[in-house]
Amino acid sequence: MIRKPTLVVLLIAILLGGGAYYYQKKHSASTDTTTTDTSKPVFSIQSADIQSITVQHLPAADSPIEMDRSGDGWQLTKPLNTAADSSSVQGIADGLAAASSSQTEPFTPDRLKAYGLDPGALSISFTLKSGAQHKIVIGDKDFTGDGNYALVDSNQSVYLLPNSLDTSADKTSDDLRDHTVLHVDADQAAGAELKNSSGDIVVTKLPNGWHMTKPDAAAADSDSVSSLISAVANAKMVSVASETAINLSKYGLSNPPVSITVTNGIGKSSTLIVGSKQGDNYYAQDTSRPTIFEINADLYKKLTDVPGDLLDKTPLHVDESDINQIEIHGSSGAIVVDRKAGENWQVTSPDAQKGKAASAWKIFSALAALHADDVIEKPSADVTASLAQPAYQLILTDSSGKKRTLRISKASGDFVYAQSGDSPAVFKLKKDSLGELDISPADLTAS
Repeated sequence: MIRKPTLVVLLIAILLGGGAYYYQKKHSASTDTTTTDTSKPVFSIQSADIQSITVQHLPAADSPIEMDRSGDGWQLTKPLNTAADSSSVQGIADGLAAASSSQTEPFTPDRLKAYGLDPGALSISFTLKSGAQHKIVIGDKDFTGDGNYALVDSNQSVYLLPNSLDTSADKTSDDLRDHTVLHVDADQAAGAELKNSSGDIVVTKLPNGWHMTKPDAAAADSDSVSSLISAVANAKMVSVASETAINLSKYGLSNPPVSITVTNGIGKSSTLIVGSKQGDNYYAQDTSRPTIFEINADLYKKLTDVPGDLLDKTPLHVDESDINQIEIHGSSGAIVVDRKAGENWQVTSPDAQKGKAASAWKIFSALAALHADDVIEKPSADVTASLAQPAYQLILTDSSGKKRTLRISKASGDFVYAQSGDSPAVFKLKKDSLGELDISPADLTAS
């Protein structure tokens, strides 16, 4: 038999447990709600349906900004007739197509001022490819700052639209014009010609990388060439100096001291010419357009590269698998190593190590790691003389019997100079770079 006090405690426990369960169940039900988006599209269109857009700042003190779709991009037609910044205009088109209203208010003339719609701040008119026309007048923001009150077409309601549409469209014609300096696709570039005070530099893209064909035939540094072309492709105008190409001499463009022509894989060329300095900037023109504009000093500096800036900084490129003999003339005397079979190398000279297995990879690894600080186009007489009597010489013989050579001078201060038989270019290297190449026979035979 359960005693009375125990029974009372048990009943209290059951009641407390039931109450807790009921509270948790009710609380869970009250918090397990999903926010429903009640906004509705203003138009049933896709952005690709929009053919033209007109933006008018209100009250109508300025000329309207008119934009027409042109191929895959957009063209400004008023107040300027020039290419538009397609991404900016497309942003407006996307905003119009995606516009949705989270609430509407009754339209009454006396309330328009309260919504900032008498006359409004911005008018956006647009025409679809079908010929249908629509108009939005944007007024003040709501109290949250996330939406703008707006009138849509002739509807007798005030809509609340996301303020992203106002943000994308509330721009000047200068904001919406194309500021690209030169229309080139850096990834599609197949050649470039740079003219400046150093002369004429021509580079061509081949399957194995960029090569310089002028002023001398030599391997070009692919990163440096790509950096130059990308700088031009990504550059934006600082400002517009003139919409017409009248009086080019005024801007130093009748006989421009600097120019670059970029050619793509199908032979289409685009040319940028650069003229006089204007403050910190420089006048320039894309020769396919009449507009004269200014470019900044950073781009100008890129366009004054000399051949040495664009040359490959690696003195000698070799394919290890194609080399059958290595001959070294260095501080340890003459060393000759021959490939015997596959990856197996053997010392042929000197006699003390003759027949021993050689770790030829040490030479190829050191050779691949060589990277010049500078490429000297016109070496001094002292540099030329130091290379005539090199401190180190490497001769590589390939499977066809062709010899590839690399000469390195004695140290001059903290540097040495190198020259390969492939090019007249002279490479300025840190003197420490010679140490890995100038290997002793004992080190070469060590595993």
